[in-house]
Amino acid sequence: MKVAVTGKGGSGKTTTSAILARTLARRGHDVVALDCDSNPN
Repeated sequence: MKVAVTGKGGSGKTTTSAILARTLARRGHDVVALDCDSNPN
């Protein structure tokens, strides 16, 4: 399980998570990516 948690906006969490998820999926891993932002502005 890989988890990215930080409160700072604009730190690249979404981009990093998307690249990690895509890379792991291409390598044959089962991947579920969730965005649990309580303030999705």
